[in-house]
Amino acid sequence: MQAEVFEQAVADLRGDVPPRVWSLLVTVFGDLARDGASIPAAVLGEITARIGIKPEAMRVALHRLRKDGWIDSTRQGRSSLYRLTSGGRAQAVAASPRIYAVDPPADRAFLVLTDPASPLDWGGGDIWVTPHAVLTAHPPQGAEAFATPLNAAQVLPRWMRAKTCDDTTAALSTDLAVRLARLERALDGADPPDPVQAAALRVLIVHSWRRIVLKAPELPDYVLPDIWAGPECRVRMDRLLNRLPRPSPETLFQSS
Repeated sequence: MQAEVFEQAVADLRGDVPPRVWSLLVTVFGDLARDGASIPAAVLGEITARIGIKPEAMRVALHRLRKDGWIDSTRQGRSSLYRLTSGGRAQAVAASPRIYAVDPPADRAFLVLTDPASPLDWGGGDIWVTPHAVLTAHPPQGAEAFATPLNAAQVLPRWMRAKTCDDTTAALSTDLAVRLARLERALDGADPPDPVQAAALRVLIVHSWRRIVLKAPELPDYVLPDIWAGPECRVRMDRLLNRLPRPSPETLFQSS
């Protein structure tokens, strides 16, 4: 891939606000080494350098991730190999279905009215739209609440959909859909990327979507705000990741 095309694509995906380096590295390991593979320090340095991360910032972020129990390292000659810990890997595996899914996290939703005198104890993932009404993908069992099923043909009031996802997250999804569309067009007119370029672009794509989708509720798209662009983001991301196959650490080491 031509250097100027790649650099423009990286700048467009990064946007105006640089990513938090430790969080970006979580995406690197979650995308490229979720199976427990080790990534040499030289490969990490090459990927992050292509994204515009300075070596000092990467070292600080690696130290933080080791301290927090996300990764561990072993020496190999004069270099180091990094891999996810069992805990880090478990978290990466748990989040991956949400991040890489092409379909929405739920295909149905219910509006549930509860008895004000006997409030129910609800778990996470449900959205209270009033003190006694909740949107959920899992209706309660029993007679202490009234649940009515919703579908895409039943347009919820705008004020109700606005409570399902904050304005910033919804707006970020719209912005990302535009950026992903530009990347698709850029790839159409460019030479194939080398393995390190492909890895860097994959990481930025996944990271951009990860920081959006993990803040969104696990509800069907039709109950989210009008500006929510989750369906387009999922489809475009899936197409792009298929065009940028995940390179192995060994391939990246040979290319770095």
